[in-house]
Amino acid sequence: MGGVLGQAEFEDILRRVKEALDEIPKQFQRLVDNINSVLDWLPGWIMDRITDALKAVSDFIGKVLTEIGKFITEPGVPWTLWNHGSSWTDDVGAKASNWQDVFTAGAMETDDNWSGSAANAYKNVLPQQQKALGMVKSATDEVDDLLTKMAIAIGVAWLAVVSAVVSFVIELTAEAGAAATGVGAPPAAAAAGVSAAKVWGLVSAALAVLEAFVASTLLPAIKDLNQRVVSNDGFPQGHWPQLTSDISDSSHKQNHGVHAPWEMSNA
Repeated sequence: MGGVLGQAEFEDILRRVKEALDEIPKQFQRLVDNINSVLDWLPGWIMDRITDALKAVSDFIGKVLTEIGKFITEPGVPWTLWNHGSSWTDDVGAKASNWQDVFTAGAMETDDNWSGSAANAYKNVLPQQQKALGMVKSATDEVDDLLTKMAIAIGVAWLAVVSAVVSFVIELTAEAGAAATGVGAPPAAAAAGVSAAKVWGLVSAALAVLEAFVASTLLPAIKDLNQRVVSNDGFPQGHWPQLTSDISDSSHKQNHGVHAPWEMSNA
């Protein structure tokens, strides 16, 4: 998919994130329990430092769980965005582009087989209709581009999140085990603080980048696209370009010396 996560890939990422979110509190509690089991072996001043470190770890974990919780219930659907973008290009834009190439006087047989006011009116409207088709193609290209960029941004954000939380679980599990050795409790608590600060930095940065992309890039682009779509550029008075001459009399015969709207060309 050219960088866009498919449904199976994305659902696997979300599964791993949810598993990590369930495991983080368990391993933190294990760290605390193992440290509590060796309290009697440690001097008071060391325990004060350990307590401070554990509080910092708890605070960071709370921030991580809260921030990811804002997105986990509505994580996005990158593969659907990709498919919708492709549909706009393939099913609408490509067809409009094909017709745009056809809507020219040189490609139509009107000027070869017919003459008169009706034939002239029909040929005159072709450039306006060609322009309208070009506007359709341009709009579908922009829709495809926006949906694809959003799909990629969502995938990149969740890849960063899953990498951060899974790594944190591995580190926290090792630190909890080290704390059970007694002498390993102080360095384990300190290491857990570093790990927790790191995962918070990675998670908050990844989701902040996604939010910033939506706010600074996607929403303004959507607004610009909407303004262009609702404008009348290429569509006079909001409608498909129509003939400006009255050709309601479709008779092929002359009427009192006046040429009928349509007559066979002598060419």
